[in-house]
Amino acid sequence: MVTKRQLGLLVVAIGIVGIAGIIAVDFLGAGDWSGFGPLQQMGTGLGVAAVIVGLILFQLGDRPA
Repeated sequence: MVTKRQLGLLVVAIGIVGIAGIIAVDFLGAGDWSGFGPLQQMGTGLGVAAVIVGLILFQLGDRPA
């Protein structure tokens, strides 16, 4: 059975990997636009939201999810 702590760690990991991927794509220069576009901003915002939700779940402890 998955606990809220395990689910929180998974959500935090997915959020961090997503944010890192978005930033890495920007540094590699993929795409036609220069700079940080609106879709990248939305993706980063969703990644930050995922990290926050994951941290909240992590603090709820070992109760079943």
